[in-house]
Amino acid sequence: MASVYRATDLFLGRTVAVKLFRLDTADDAGPERQSGEVTVLASLNHFALVTLFDAGTAVIDGVSRTFIVMELVDGTDLRSKIAAGALNPDEVAFMGADLAEALHYVHAQGIIHRDIKPANVLLAPSGFPGRAMHAKLADFGIARLFDATRLTATGSLLGTAGYLSPEQALGTTIGPPSDVYSLGLVLLECLTGERAFSGTAIESAMARLQRQPHIPAGLGQAWADVLSGMTTREPADRLSAGDAAVQLRCLVTGESTGTAITVAMGAPGATEQLEPTAVLGATEQLEPTAVLGATERLEPTAVMAATSVMASPGADAATELLTPAGAPAAATGRADGNAPARSPGSASVDATTPPWRRPRVLAPLGVLVALIILAVVVFSPRAVEPVTPAVTYPAVEGSLGTNLKQLQESVKP
Repeated sequence: MASVYRATDLFLGRTVAVKLFRLDTADDAGPERQSGEVTVLASLNHFALVTLFDAGTAVIDGVSRTFIVMELVDGTDLRSKIAAGALNPDEVAFMGADLAEALHYVHAQGIIHRDIKPANVLLAPSGFPGRAMHAKLADFGIARLFDATRLTATGSLLGTAGYLSPEQALGTTIGPPSDVYSLGLVLLECLTGERAFSGTAIESAMARLQRQPHIPAGLGQAWADVLSGMTTREPADRLSAGDAAVQLRCLVTGESTGTAITVAMGAPGATEQLEPTAVLGATEQLEPTAVLGATERLEPTAVMAATSVMASPGADAATELLTPAGAPAAATGRADGNAPARSPGSASVDATTPPWRRPRVLAPLGVLVALIILAVVVFSPRAVEPVTPAVTYPAVEGSLGTNLKQLQESVKP
């Protein structure tokens, strides 16, 4: 057993807690082993751990006593708190998450506590709204430091039999899962106000080898899942300390394990109930677009044969000169009086004939130009071109002019 005293550190002038263990015999190798262990334990720094300042042995009144010097927590311990009745489930979840996180931290340093029990959990007052206390795990590693000298003559470990893991009870090799099992029993006792395995040390140790701790159904399925995961008999099947910490915090927040915690913004108020998402009916399947057949290729526009050019009247062609009835015949002879022979009914045109009475030689040329322009317009490619002014054709008299006009009208767009 042990006693705790309030003391003053004369070198640093601070108030500390000194815990004295009563031992019948001292371990000959104790001082050397303790020196190395204290160096490791003193380096730990976590908000849920009681800080260890020093540890060692001293002979007091002729009796070898082991002591530790640690941070003074101005509050009570969990054993006294449980004696007053079961704790609020939310408070237990907060406390358990902090302690499991501390175990996760020290396990990563390769250290095992070995002595998790309510008496080693100190409760400091909390000034945080919604929380009455903060838990701190004390005597960290003391079982490892002095386990060789804490056994009685019968081989029973004093003060911790009710919280031993199955592997501790069997005396086999222990690891981090042993601390998780003990913490699970402590949390279960906080919720029920009773130990999971009561009776003598031997009865308690044997009971955990035969059955799982009883978890009341009134605690709810969420608590049952966490506690059963922490206290399963096989070490390999237990939750790790880190997983236990996450699940315990989820009990408080109401979130499912492994999901992100959503922080509500703004002032609290009535939650707006959204309409359920409408289920759309089956989408009508549209017919596939029909594939058009091959486009019929049109024959190219036939090119018209070139328009034949009308021959101009020959120089010796006779042009009939019409004269009014009774009018005297005009002179048609040459200056030298040698007039060529004329065919009957023909007349000659000399230089004295007025221009409007001369043969119309330019008319065929005008027709030819008009036909060429018309052919270019008709047979040119139908490309989109800027609008051009209408073509002006020369005036042609007679039936030829009439035909040309009709042809022009027929090719207008």
